[in-house]
Amino acid sequence: MERVRFLLPDHSGDKMIIYGIAAMVLVGVSWTAYGYVMGKAPRQKIKIPYLMIVSALFAFAISSGIGLCQGFPRLSAFGYFITFGVLIIYGITNYFQLDQMSRAMQKGPNGIIWSIIQSGFVFPFFMGVIFFGVELNLLRMIGLISLLLSLVFFGMGQNKSAGGSWKLLTFNAFLMTGIAQMLSNLPSYYPEAEAVSSIWRTAAFSAGIGIGALSVELAGKKPVLRELSDHFRRIAVWKTVLLLELPEMVSSWILLFPGMDILSKAGIGSIAYPIMVASCILVFELFAILILKEKRTILQRIALLLCLLGVIGICM
Repeated sequence: MERVRFLLPDHSGDKMIIYGIAAMVLVGVSWTAYGYVMGKAPRQKIKIPYLMIVSALFAFAISSGIGLCQGFPRLSAFGYFITFGVLIIYGITNYFQLDQMSRAMQKGPNGIIWSIIQSGFVFPFFMGVIFFGVELNLLRMIGLISLLLSLVFFGMGQNKSAGGSWKLLTFNAFLMTGIAQMLSNLPSYYPEAEAVSSIWRTAAFSAGIGIGALSVELAGKKPVLRELSDHFRRIAVWKTVLLLELPEMVSSWILLFPGMDILSKAGIGSIAYPIMVASCILVFELFAILILKEKRTILQRIALLLCLLGVIGICM
């Protein structure tokens, strides 16, 4: 029986590139669920580490179950490392990023914190330029300068009601976001990764998040099993898990990893994260202003405009 791989149909040319770009936009929109949950969950007395453990177990169980129906990929030792190894490390790093982001959002303006953190895509962009031959032209340089200016203005335009301690947490999350995004993008540059379906990549990423969350809790010598059991029994936790993981799994299976592969093969892999970031920043900023009723200063509005212009410039 032919294996189902949850990858794209075998077409070529501009249609595939358009699919890749559209996939990145949709993934970016789906990310806003994380921004919403990381800000709201602590106010519902849901602890982020335990939420991440439950979410990771849920996603890993479903993804690995489907993956086993496909069959486990046969790779070289390097192939296993560049896919499963790197993506597990990506998941671990992503957990720390989410934890820092959640802490920052308890103390500062959620929309601005989200925009700063998502600007970490400059890290995989530079990875493409330095190691994989992505061209650094004038428009991309202008875009990069615009993006860096936006980060400065975001910090200068702090809301008077927000505490200053959110800035360090946001900067930490920004750095971790950049590292995590480099790791997630890395397998798409290597042909060995083509043998690993997006289902198995999602399972590896989910395992990494669970490992990261569980290791931190165990290191803290907390009553891990008791608190984890309490979270497993709460309906509010499972509602939050479904809100996070259903769009995350579907987007990873049919959009994120296939889309990055398409763009990397077309020689434009460095634009994957800028496209995702632009879409998620716009959607979350609208959510923060319209739903959360956050206010923006003139300087912060200029910073958002510079951020989006920077993203567009880097995509050119």
